[in-house]
Amino acid sequence: MKRSRVHIILGIWALLLLASCGQRYEAKQLVKAFVKEHATEEIDISSFSDLDSTKVISDSLLQEMRQRAQKDTLFKDVSFTTERTSPTLLFIRMRYGADSLNQSRTFYFDKDLTSIIAFK
Repeated sequence: MKRSRVHIILGIWALLLLASCGQRYEAKQLVKAFVKEHATEEIDISSFSDLDSTKVISDSLLQEMRQRAQKDTLFKDVSFTTERTSPTLLFIRMRYGADSLNQSRTFYFDKDLTSIIAFK
């Protein structure tokens, strides 16, 4: 009986791990496509953080990030068409350049990972 519980727990853990890896991959692909389309210079992406979620980003903070994104000299022609559909946002941090400890942007996604809705 104990063995079957262990197998069930390990199976569930493996499924969760694989699902989160797939979401991280999707998020990375969205960011890479965004950088390719909007970067004003060649950006050498050095790493990505793990994909995580947050509920602490208010609508006003989201709007402020969007306004700042318009002025970010690293990117051009930035526009966000997707609106927030859930209080939970997913985010990933992209580090880039030779001094990647100081150079990074955090990208926020809707819960379904269909598009980037803001970055800072």
